[in-house]
Amino acid sequence: MIGTIINLLKKITRRTIFFIVALVLALSIIFSNVGYIQRINLYILSKSISWTSIKAYKYIEDLPEGSVVLLSADYAPSTKVENDPVVQGFLTQAFRKNLKVIAISLWPDGAVLLENNIRMVALKMGKKEDEDFVIGGYVVGGAVAVEKMGINLKNAIPLLRASNAPFLNNIKNAKDLELVFCVAAGDSLQYYIRILGARYGVPVVGGCTAVMAAEMYPYIMSNQLIGLFAGLKGACDYQLLELKEQIDPNNVPESVRNMFPQSIIHLLIVIFIIIANLIYFYERYQIKKNFKK
Repeated sequence: MIGTIINLLKKITRRTIFFIVALVLALSIIFSNVGYIQRINLYILSKSISWTSIKAYKYIEDLPEGSVVLLSADYAPSTKVENDPVVQGFLTQAFRKNLKVIAISLWPDGAVLLENNIRMVALKMGKKEDEDFVIGGYVVGGAVAVEKMGINLKNAIPLLRASNAPFLNNIKNAKDLELVFCVAAGDSLQYYIRILGARYGVPVVGGCTAVMAAEMYPYIMSNQLIGLFAGLKGACDYQLLELKEQIDPNNVPESVRNMFPQSIIHLLIVIFIIIANLIYFYERYQIKKNFKK
């Protein structure tokens, strides 16, 4: 009986696996909009917020009103599903607390995405450009640009020189910032940690794609990175922490809704791994059994 089942499982091809994954993904996306699934998903996610997300959120929450912060959105459209909600969450929290935001991007694509996000959130919350925030646009140079921020912020970010925002009057270099918040799909978060954080003592909080999260944890454990919103789960955490009771259980934010298909696919992959291991150990058992005979 067991041998028959194992033989059937061994006949599963790559094409079959790809088809099952595609089918399950399509169905999970469709059913993620169902009311009771949204409510269950929301309940589970609200009880499992990452400690790195809580640490980052609480630090920002404790900043005094009027603090000047730098937001660096360094990603492209390919990762906007993970990164956009983090940027929007930070802007919502910052504007609610009346923080003053300098918004830039070290990526050309990121500058466009950032401007769309900041104008959308500012319009929703009644915030004004050159009063509550300044858009610094694309800043060329990568690590070199970050190094220049530690020396002279307005030289590093040319568009700041054209702004008449009152909160920029006392800002000379990165040391005058209360926080750097970097949302990255590449190396830029490490630039801020290693240069502005380590050399100039500027607190750094981050958001990143899920694939980058593992290499960020050593910085968190050594307190060089205060906290992290990692991947789609981190984006979901930020939305839950900031919106809290405002979320309609029947119409959850997109990041929360997207967690359902991701969780289902991860569960499916785990099942395939378990099946593969069962086949492997059964075959080893059969080899040993036949050898003893």
